[in-house]
Amino acid sequence: MIVIRGALAAGSDHRQNGHDHFYNLEYDEAISAFTKVIKQNPADPISYNDLASAELYRELCRLGLLDVGSLGPDNRFLRDRPALADPTLKARFLEALDRGQHAAEGILAYDRRNEIALYSLCTAYALRSTYDFMLDKVWMSALRHGSQARGYCDELRKINPAFIDAYLVLGAFEYATGSLPSPVRLFVAIGGLHGSKNKGIEYIRRVAQRGKYDRDAARVLLIVLWRREKRPLQAAQVLEELMKDYPRNYLFGLELARIYTDADQLEHALIVLKRLLQNSLPYVVSHQRSLRDTVQKQIDALEAKLSRWQRGNTTRVWP
Repeated sequence: MIVIRGALAAGSDHRQNGHDHFYNLEYDEAISAFTKVIKQNPADPISYNDLASAELYRELCRLGLLDVGSLGPDNRFLRDRPALADPTLKARFLEALDRGQHAAEGILAYDRRNEIALYSLCTAYALRSTYDFMLDKVWMSALRHGSQARGYCDELRKINPAFIDAYLVLGAFEYATGSLPSPVRLFVAIGGLHGSKNKGIEYIRRVAQRGKYDRDAARVLLIVLWRREKRPLQAAQVLEELMKDYPRNYLFGLELARIYTDADQLEHALIVLKRLLQNSLPYVVSHQRSLRDTVQKQIDALEAKLSRWQRGNTTRVWP
């Protein structure tokens, strides 16, 4: 599994605006901004990945597939049926990726060591893997595209080991391979594939701390992995940072409240939900009333539990 978005290159107001809208779940605005970047410089391969990523994640959000809990250790996402995605989404998504790959391959035709072109191809194939994995549920295609992404990032790492963002895909591949059941790991090892969950997490942490292009993507992926590794408070720490940077992203707040609730830190969960109700949900246009009602019900339930505990229970026993 490789769940990442396109790279963010410096030097463009439209790209920066698109990036900010993207992580605040404002996908229409992000798509508009990235389209403007492409018009400014059609030869830039990264911009097409940005656009394809915004198209893909808008659809994932619409389908309710951006819930971190769905990618938890129980692997229930593997049992889900393929999503009923918008039939026009795939055409737009693949068109953007194809145009970007054509631009990147044109650069590599005369400069095989071009780092941006290599990273663009790595990201493009990672996005294809994400589509296969999250929407179509075609595991072999996801693995094939993920392997191609890994190949380009590995080539880039050999050229420039200091290109930090290349370690995001490499880390995701390490973790995914290292998470396979022992018999399967043995089988893939015969084919030369090896993986380590610890090394994968370390690579992704490196990008989350020092990445130039995909630092935020690495932080989001870290949350997923910390949750899978049953280390919720480390996931909460990353989420707190992301909420400060992207206050209109209500999914970050909902997930953080869920983590604190699961960790029996109900006071923290209550603070997060109240902050969410005040600061994030006013920006949500679609389904705003439903979301506000859901969050208010969660607040009421937590306050009732805390009240019962404060009235004399020495230990917290929730019904």
